[in-house]
Amino acid sequence: MRRISVLLAGAVILLTVAVAYTYKLSLDRNRRHHPAPVPHIAKKYRGEALQGWRWNSDDAETNKPVVRATAKSYHATDTPSTLDIQGLRLRLYDKKASSYTYVTSDQAVFDEASEILKSAGPVTIVMNVPADKDIEDKAELAKRVRVTTSGVTYETKTGKATTDQPATFQFPNGGGKAVGVEYDPNTKTLHLKSAVAMDWVGDGPQENKMHVEAGDLVYKELEQKIYLSPWSKMQRQTLTILAQGSVVTLEDQRLHQIVSEHPVGTDDRNGRKVEFRSEQMTALFNEDGDLVQVLGNQNARVVSSDDTSQTTMTGDKADLRFALDTEEVNGQEKVSSDLHLVMADGHGEVVSEPLPAAKAAHPDGVPETRILRSEHIELEMKPGGRDVQEIRTSTQAQLEFKPNRAGQTHRILDASRLRILYGEGSYIDTFLAWNVATHTDKPAVNRKTAAPALTWSDQMTAKFSPNSSQIATIDQEGNFRYQEGARTARARKAFLEQTANRITLTEKAEVADDSGVTHADQIVMDQMSGDMDATGHVLSTHAPNKNQKPGTSMLDTSQPMQASAEEMHTRESNSHVSYRRHAVMWQGANRISADRIDIDRDEQSLHAVGNVVSELVDNKAGADAVFTMVKAPDLVYRDDTREALYTGGVTLVRGKMTVTSKQVRAFLTPKTANNSDDSSLDHAFADGDVVVTEILAGNRKRSGTSEHGEYYTKDDKVVLNGGSPQIIDSIKGMTRGRQLTYFTEEDHLIVEGENKKVAFTRMKKK
Repeated sequence: MRRISVLLAGAVILLTVAVAYTYKLSLDRNRRHHPAPVPHIAKKYRGEALQGWRWNSDDAETNKPVVRATAKSYHATDTPSTLDIQGLRLRLYDKKASSYTYVTSDQAVFDEASEILKSAGPVTIVMNVPADKDIEDKAELAKRVRVTTSGVTYETKTGKATTDQPATFQFPNGGGKAVGVEYDPNTKTLHLKSAVAMDWVGDGPQENKMHVEAGDLVYKELEQKIYLSPWSKMQRQTLTILAQGSVVTLEDQRLHQIVSEHPVGTDDRNGRKVEFRSEQMTALFNEDGDLVQVLGNQNARVVSSDDTSQTTMTGDKADLRFALDTEEVNGQEKVSSDLHLVMADGHGEVVSEPLPAAKAAHPDGVPETRILRSEHIELEMKPGGRDVQEIRTSTQAQLEFKPNRAGQTHRILDASRLRILYGEGSYIDTFLAWNVATHTDKPAVNRKTAAPALTWSDQMTAKFSPNSSQIATIDQEGNFRYQEGARTARARKAFLEQTANRITLTEKAEVADDSGVTHADQIVMDQMSGDMDATGHVLSTHAPNKNQKPGTSMLDTSQPMQASAEEMHTRESNSHVSYRRHAVMWQGANRISADRIDIDRDEQSLHAVGNVVSELVDNKAGADAVFTMVKAPDLVYRDDTREALYTGGVTLVRGKMTVTSKQVRAFLTPKTANNSDDSSLDHAFADGDVVVTEILAGNRKRSGTSEHGEYYTKDDKVVLNGGSPQIIDSIKGMTRGRQLTYFTEEDHLIVEGENKKVAFTRMKKK
């Protein structure tokens, strides 16, 4: 189609020079300068030449040829005054006489009164023939533009020429046809009135030709523009564009651009169909006539589909870029123009949805419908233009995942910009986003709608499982935040393993809910079960919760429970909590430390292992605080019995008294309506190598030993029995008996002998 201007110029010559105004002048000159042999005068005829006729005209200054004309015959009449010309052949030279246009007409009639020449028969024009070439040479003729029509009317006064008959044209790289032609040499405007059709092959193979059809064509040579109306159709290979009207612009005699109104385009190849439309479209071509760009303005829409999915892109404007690919086919180079890049601007939206056939193509289930919204969206295609390589935005964007089957979640992601990278076929491989906020609605369970899961981060990277629409991992980095109902989390980084439904928080990780908060270097949360693992500088705080299952009330449940460790593990909705490696728990002044502390709220128990140290303070109103500290290798506490069992070699320290034994059973104050939060020591039983030591005033020391010992805080009473109980007082001496009972505050001792006779010994205080 790049030679279309030459073609149209040929039609101009057909409708102007060939219609013999110049020939009429030549007749006048012939009479003056080259008188022919005297013709035979017949009735009603002024003259005739029946045996052929020739006329030449040269430029008077340069002596270069201007016209070379021949005819088989002509007749001139007086009434009416006409010239009837038969077998006209014209060679019309350009100003430099370097080339000529060759015109033939079997019959032409010129009316001198109206100065109109008409050709009823066929008219043929050959354009731009080199002056030294003979147009009768078929090889030379094939190189030139040729136009054929009939019924031409030429106005010698205005130079306008018209015909209502069909016209065909041929040129080296294509051809065409139309019905009805009009040409105005003053404005150099050619009008093809109806049924316009033309093919342009260009320098490439026949299959690359551009086919153009229109109801009406106007060519304005000065503007180098072709106007197609009221409809137009353009086809090239699998590409078809229909429009109400189009304007074709030429540049240096080559196709440059096509502007169409209300166009609808389709491209169907290799199992993928692309449709596009807009209020206005501009198609741009390179110097070889290959399509390189399509611009859509106002309500632009591009739809790309295959057997399993359909992607629809809309926007105020659309920009389609085409890549030229050269390959060798049957020993010849073949150039294809494939869709490379699609851009949408202004209210851009891309909707990718599965088609019914997707159910069989996706063994893991029909994927969600994906909707991307942004003011600027780019779709980059893979080589060949069949599949998407990447989708990206440079402005604020929103990506929505809409469920298409039960069990799928509804997710919305907002970001300042994003990139979607595709792997094989139409499957997403990697998703990148910046300044991200996500909103996830999980499917209802038993008709109960769960709170949405919300996240925020500076950057997000999501990886998809190969050949699947399922997310494999999500990596969020920079000021990560999470919220789901009362549960919140934050960290420097977050990593989600979708198949395991597990989130890993690292660098200043924090997880909180309405019962407390946990800080650690790393926190791993199981989204399905709610289990959590925290490691590195773990610090947790839990507020008192009267409705929560007991299990830690060995400490003061009226105060927030705090704990620190190197590891923390929660299971079964926080029913099981384990602190490991330098574990410490405290509430108010009460405290437990150990290598490991396990809490089982279902069993209402606490188990501490390794270097156990517990510190309990008496909650007696108006009294000075009294601490009870117990050290042991192992501690088991049950809240239903309010019993703490220390084993493995125990040391109990309370005030001035120290108790050592193999094990100690400590009983906390029973819960009542008035002291449900009291974690004070009520009494304790010690067994195995019991040693009770007190440091009294004046360096006085009292030490008791037995196999079993009991201590009651209410009376400050110590009972020693089992084995051979004895008490050694550094001042009073030694006392033995089957059972020894003394009251530390009163310094009162009761000794029971072997014969069950009670002996009383009263010791004076110093």
